[in-house]
Amino acid sequence: MTENAAWLNEQIDQLAQQQAKFTDRAFWLALKQLIAEQDRRADQLGGEVDGRTWSPDQW
Repeated sequence: MTENAAWLNEQIDQLAQQQAKFTDRAFWLALKQLIAEQDRRADQLGGEVDGRTWSPDQW
């Protein structure tokens, strides 16, 4: 997890805890899941770029 994603997760946790309504809290938790998925995909794409760079078969 990147430093920005970790900071964002902390902020979302704080906002989710402050919400009184279930729907508002559910929004923040769904946003947290979305950020985790985007971070995972960015990491995968970075690995793919590195792999293709070092693989002569993919040139």
